[in-house]
Amino acid sequence: TRGRAWSISLSVRNTLSEKFLSASVIGMDTEDLLYRSSLHGKGLSRFWSCVEGYKGPALILISAFSKAGSDNVDAGRKWGLGVLTEDGFENKDTFYGSSGFLCATYPIFRMLLPSGKEKNIMYCHLHTQLKTYEATPKPLGLAFGGSIGNERIFIDEDFSKVTIRHHAVDKTYQHGSLIPNQGYLPVEASVLDFEVWGLGGQTTKRQQDIFKKREDIFSGQRRKVLRRANKDPSLQCTALFKCP
Repeated sequence: TRGRAWSISLSVRNTLSEKFLSASVIGMDTEDLLYRSSLHGKGLSRFWSCVEGYKGPALILISAFSKAGSDNVDAGRKWGLGVLTEDGFENKDTFYGSSGFLCATYPIFRMLLPSGKEKNIMYCHLHTQLKTYEATPKPLGLAFGGSIGNERIFIDEDFSKVTIRHHAVDKTYQHGSLIPNQGYLPVEASVLDFEVWGLGGQTTKRQQDIFKKREDIFSGQRRKVLRRANKDPSLQCTALFKCP
């Protein structure tokens, strides 16, 4: 909401403050929307197809619902989370990033700034077409803060479930609850909606468009090579990998 955008503008002490201050007056520009699960489909692969190549700051918004009957105090309630990252999206099996912010957006509002102790800002890992063997597979999904296997926020690869852990597991972001009445135990909830807004401006979006067009060309070339290789098995190795 515009009120939340205004609150974020007061908390963020960098160039993004002006972006949120403007959004609090006129709202977010629809051209800045990179991904919305209700529009583009749920899941890490759908998300990645929309954000790949975007090398600028972004705002991630998550709406979730804790089902009644669970052991969590907040069961049966809807709540919202936000993540502000100043880096682009990368597909890696490790945490990365230079700076970021966590945010409780609904029904409470709270900004959690970087603590400066660690740099586990963001984790984004999905399988690509060229799969490699992993002796110890890393989790597939999105994460913010904490450590691998013990993340502060973790969204599974289907974007169906989000897990929130106590701030004791996290040295990257400040202490504080992200949901009402959050206790020490992890809280699991169903993801209702997931959005990503690009905050890098027109130049960053144009650079992403150029990247995606180039990737489309490369993908088309790879498909042609595969079709030829399927017709002639002797070409499968040399055409794709230039084996000696």
